[in-house]
Amino acid sequence: MQISNAEWRIMKIIWMEGKQTSTDLIAVLSERFDWSKSTIKTLLTRLVEKGCLTREKSGKAFVYSALLKQDQSLDLVVEEVKDKVCSKRIVQVLENLIQESDFTLADLNQLQQVLEEKKAEAVETVPCNCM
Repeated sequence: MQISNAEWRIMKIIWMEGKQTSTDLIAVLSERFDWSKSTIKTLLTRLVEKGCLTREKSGKAFVYSALLKQDQSLDLVVEEVKDKVCSKRIVQVLENLIQESDFTLADLNQLQQVLEEKKAEAVETVPCNCM
């Protein structure tokens, strides 16, 4: 499933805030991203069609809530990166992500533990997945 950057922005808001009316979403998104009402409605419809959101009628508005859980979305991100980046370059992606992100000491300890466990599965060379 492909989710556009704009659709990710909507999903992040719904994950953070929970159920949202179309009116509330239009107010927030039009202010934050300068999107038109029709653009927002189109993006919401696409997310419903993709099975990421559910939509229920409530008076004159719709109420949207997430069907795609935030933890499930991480799998989509990982698959997208693996599809777009040569497997020989994944280390660079991880290095850049680590350099550009903030972590707690507990986060870093968890990463270190994952790396230690991964050493048991280390391969001699990483094959290219580009072709």
